[in-house]
Amino acid sequence: MTSTENAGMQGYSSSNGKGLSLLGALRRRWPIIVITMVLAGGAAAALAFATNKDYESTATLVFRQTIAPQLNSIGLIPNTVAADNLAEDNRERVASKAVAVDASEALAARGVDMSPADIQDDVTVVGDKTSDVVKVTGSADDAQRAALLTNVYAQSARRLAADEDRELARMALASLRRQFEALPTNVQNHVSGPGAQLRNNMQKMQVIADVGNGSPQVVQPGYVPTDKSGSPLTTILLGVLLGAVLGSGLALLRDQSDRRLHGAEEAAVAFDAPVLTTVPRHRALKRPVPFADLPPEVAEAFRMLQMNLRFAWDEPVRSLVLTSSRAGEGKTTVAWNLSCAALSAGMSVALVEADMRRPTLADRYGLQPGPGVTEVVEGRASLEDALQPLTNVRGDRHGRQLDVLVAGQLPPDPWAVLQSEAMGWILQTLKRDHDLVVVDTPPLPHVADAISLLRQLDGVVVAASANSTRGDDARRLREQLQGLDAKVLGVVVNRGSAIGGYGYVPSIRSSASPAEHRPFTVDDTTDAPHLRS
Repeated sequence: MTSTENAGMQGYSSSNGKGLSLLGALRRRWPIIVITMVLAGGAAAALAFATNKDYESTATLVFRQTIAPQLNSIGLIPNTVAADNLAEDNRERVASKAVAVDASEALAARGVDMSPADIQDDVTVVGDKTSDVVKVTGSADDAQRAALLTNVYAQSARRLAADEDRELARMALASLRRQFEALPTNVQNHVSGPGAQLRNNMQKMQVIADVGNGSPQVVQPGYVPTDKSGSPLTTILLGVLLGAVLGSGLALLRDQSDRRLHGAEEAAVAFDAPVLTTVPRHRALKRPVPFADLPPEVAEAFRMLQMNLRFAWDEPVRSLVLTSSRAGEGKTTVAWNLSCAALSAGMSVALVEADMRRPTLADRYGLQPGPGVTEVVEGRASLEDALQPLTNVRGDRHGRQLDVLVAGQLPPDPWAVLQSEAMGWILQTLKRDHDLVVVDTPPLPHVADAISLLRQLDGVVVAASANSTRGDDARRLREQLQGLDAKVLGVVVNRGSAIGGYGYVPSIRSSASPAEHRPFTVDDTTDAPHLRS
């Protein structure tokens, strides 16, 4: 399957063309992960040091018996879910403010001054809806005080719950007595029947009213803790781990929403063309540095481009259009340095500035602004006079020269200039007299000026910028070139990384043998003999 078939909506596949191993996405978005980890770790540290001053002690209460089923059995309370399962009721009773008030008074008697609100803040009550067990956990900045708070609170909860059940039993006993006294004497004294049943119930309620029903019980008191409730280091590590997970999720989400091309593999799929070289990001490319003074890795990238154009096809590329999907992709820089690289390899080169709307060659590289293409096409200057031979380009060891034809005066109709027969004659003449002709054009998707040049030259080289060129723009240019049946020679990825090699040529659809399509190594970039026919 070709890369075109694999291409997705944005000009590249989300699974293959996007390059998207998860590791690659996380590597690209590592600042998001790091920032999230730092923030989460900082928050965890703040929380740890704010809360880790406490010791914790836990007591356990069990509500083994309740008065509610007995009251239900004699018809004094309705048969409800709350009556059948009082676990949640028990928890609420233990966590009530009344218990906190009683515990506050009990602590005051022991010389500990704590308000009911403070107690409720420092005591946690936990119960399970399916169990009669209720746990009381008290926290304090002192181990002894934590145990004291827990045990006093648990005893207050036990005492108040028992008192509440005894009071309920006394009320039930009074109700039963009224029912009993309302019966006739013979019914009251009968050994069976309503009188006997009421007597039996009154006896039960009397026992509960006098001594209680033994619920709840403190089955485990709160012991004095030996360590604080948590480790700050553990809390911080958990926070950092949570930050890593959250940051990774955010990074993947950001990467999925990012439609920019991030490297050679994505560019190859996006443009359905081989990546001829990757030009590393370097400040030397932002100013007119002589080719011989470029950093080695940068110069080597342009030599790799020149060598791939010469040897990766059946016939060496003798002329090409250099364009891009939009402005600012570095195509003019690529055109200039490709020309210099070819010159240093012993080739005669012509560089034509066909961007008639925003010409920059003259200003950037210290050339004369004219005459140029416009003057030659309009007959106001000869091609020989308009060409600016640069014989002092450092790095040329073969006595060759770089002939530069700048745009010249801005014409009122740039499209008409490039469609003219005179422009065709200029290109044919330069192709005849030079080993390589490089034509720098405006971005094809935005203006139609250079479309007519495509069939007059050997092919098209597209300049793309890593982390800048968008998949939509790449797809638009790719479809436009396919619709024009233009021969796309490959892609130059600017502002990328040279790690892993300067040239990446996954496939070139040509009849040449596979050996002719291999990527070149640094050793392949030695000077080649002159190719002029």
